Amino acid sequence: MNKEKQYAKNTVILLIGKFSTQIISFLLLPLYTYKLTTDNYGYIDLIQTYVSLLAPIVLLQLDSAVFRYLIDVRDNKEEKKKVISSSFMCIIVVLIISSLVFFTINYFIEIRYYKYIAINMLAIVLNTYSMSIARGNGHNKVYAISSIISSIVTLLVNMILIIGLGFDAKSILIAAIVSNIISFFFVLKKESIYELISISYFDKNVLKKLLKYSIPMIPNVLSWWVVGLSDRTLIVYYIGTAANGIYSVSCKFSNLLNGIFSIFNMSWQETASLHINDKDSSEFFSKMIINVFNLFVIISCVIIAILPFVFDIVIGNDYSESYKYIPIMLSANLGSVLVGLFGGIYVAKKMTKKVASTTICSAIINIIVNILFIKKIGLYAACLSTLIAYFVMLVYRYYDIKKIINIKIDINKYIFYISCYIVLLVTYYIYKPIIGLIIIVIVIIFYLKENKDFIKEIIKALKKKRNINKI
Repeated sequence: MNKEKQYAKNTVILLIGKFSTQIISFLLLPLYTYKLTTDNYGYIDLIQTYVSLLAPIVLLQLDSAVFRYLIDVRDNKEEKKKVISSSFMCIIVVLIISSLVFFTINYFIEIRYYKYIAINMLAIVLNTYSMSIARGNGHNKVYAISSIISSIVTLLVNMILIIGLGFDAKSILIAAIVSNIISFFFVLKKESIYELISISYFDKNVLKKLLKYSIPMIPNVLSWWVVGLSDRTLIVYYIGTAANGIYSVSCKFSNLLNGIFSIFNMSWQETASLHINDKDSSEFFSKMIINVFNLFVIISCVIIAILPFVFDIVIGNDYSESYKYIPIMLSANLGSVLVGLFGGIYVAKKMTKKVASTTICSAIINIIVNILFIKKIGLYAACLSTLIAYFVMLVYRYYDIKKIINIKIDINKYIFYISCYIVLLVTYYIYKPIIGLIIIVIVIIFYLKENKDFIKEIIKALKKKRNINKI
C-alpha cells in the first residue's frame, strides 16, 4: 500500500468514528440553546473547556508518548507490554494525586458540580489513554467504533436528562462521564489491555523514555490553554457567563472544522511517523499538506455559504448574536489546520520540545490582545486574538519546519482558494447567500478537478470500509 492510500484508508476509518461526535454535537446544539439558559450553559461550557484542557496535563501527555512509541514496537509484544505497563502505573499514581489536590481545593473554594467534574476528569483521562493504545497498535477501527458508541450514549443521556427529567446543564457533565466510561471499557476489552499490564513489566528506563517525550509537550498544552481557554475566562470575568454562552455557540461551527481536522491529523501523525525517513518525504509531505489544507478551505466555504439559510432554524433567539462571530473563528481554525499539519512533522521526528516552543509566543500574543481589547470591542477581541495567535504560530512553524524538511508550497493555488474564501465572507456579512452558493459550486468543481487522485483514494477507502461495523 503506497503512502497516499495508507493515509486515505486511516483517515476514512477515523472519519467514520470521529465525525459521529461532531454530528451529535450539532444534534444537541438546538437542545442546549432552547432548553438551557445562556448563563447555565456558559458556566458548563467553561467547566468542560477546563476539563478537556487539563486532562492532557494530568495525563502528563503520556497518551501521546504511548501512541508514538507503540508505532515503533507493534511487532514486539514484550516491548509493547513494557510501554503500556510502565505508562499505566504512572498514570494511576498521577490520578490519585490529582484527585486529592482537587478535593483539597474544593474544601477551601467551593466549586459547583465538583463531584461531576472530578469523575469526568478521571473518565476522560482513562478513555484518552485507552484510545491512544488502540491507535498506537494500528487498530483505528476500534478507535472509530469507540467514538461512535460514545457519541450515541452522549446523545441518549442528554435527551433523557434534559427532556425527560428536566435537568439543567449538569446533564452535559453526566453524559460525558457515562459515555467516556463505556468507551473506555469497550477499548479495554477489544485491545485486551488488561493482558498487557503487569507489575513485572514495569520498566523505569522505558518510563523515563516516555516521559522524556511527553513532558516537553506539557508547556505546549499550557500554551494551548492560553489560546483556547483564556478567551472564555476573560469573557466571563469582563462580560459575564451569558456572553460566554454566545461565544461558545459561535465556536461550535469552527469546532466542527477543528473536529474534522483532528481526524485527518491523527491519521497524518501516524502516516508521517511511518514515512518521515523515506527518500521522497519532502515531496510527499508537501503534496499532502497542500491537498489537506485546500480541502479544509472548501469545507469552511461550504459552512459559510450554507449557514445563512439554516442559522435561524438551528440556533435559538437568545444566541442570535453569535452569527457575526462565526466566520472569524472559522478563519482562525483554518490557520490551526496548517499549524497541525506542520506539527505532525515534529511528532514524527520526536521533536516535542519544538512543539512546545512554537506555541508559547502565540499564547502570549493571544492573552495580550484579549486584555487590551476585550473591554473595547467585546467578543470580537476573543475571536481576533485566536485568529492572530494561530497566524503567528503558523508563520513560526512554517519557517522552522523548512529546516527539517523542504516543504514546497504552491502559492498560486493558495491565492485562488483564499480569494474565494474572502469573497464568501463578504457575501455572508452583507447577507447575499445566493451569490455565496454560486461561488462555492465553482470552487468545489475546481477542487475536484485539481485533486481528483486524492479524492479517488478517499472514495476507494470509503467503499472498502463499509463493513466497519462488523468488528
